[in-house]
Amino acid sequence: MDAIECLMTRRSVRRYKKEDVKEDDLLSMLKCALLAPSGSNKQVWEIFVIRDKERLAKLSEVCTYGRFIRDASLCIVVAGDEAKSGHILEDCSAASENILLAAHALGYGGCWIAGWGKPYEDGVLDIIGAEKVGKVRLVSLIPIGVPDGRDDPKEKRSSEDAVHFV
Repeated sequence: MDAIECLMTRRSVRRYKKEDVKEDDLLSMLKCALLAPSGSNKQVWEIFVIRDKERLAKLSEVCTYGRFIRDASLCIVVAGDEAKSGHILEDCSAASENILLAAHALGYGGCWIAGWGKPYEDGVLDIIGAEKVGKVRLVSLIPIGVPDGRDDPKEKRSSEDAVHFV
């Protein structure tokens, strides 16, 4: 799949088959995350891969809009170290989008669940044992799996409405 097709066809996926993500595919997604742009090349992200079904269930209970995490093959959590840069939200968001696009290109589905400043931020960081890497802030949770069906695309704003040439 070429880059434009990947961008145009990616959708949030919240229903997954009971199939595992292949190890090589996961490593490709993670490599794509690490290739994301970052302010002053600080690369502030800390990326956690959760496959343990018990932890996935706990994450699904804690996250307000993440009940479907429990059904995913895995969940990638992207966090950032504020001590390294003042751009962690931007940098970790770029890494998160790279993960979602790589997952789609490889035939998987994922969904961005926001973490920045959410009431469950500390709970998620505790569940994944983030303290092992230092003090980090949660940016996103990305459950990933083999899509089970496909939701209809959501309506998007038109370029006439959203794009302004000045």
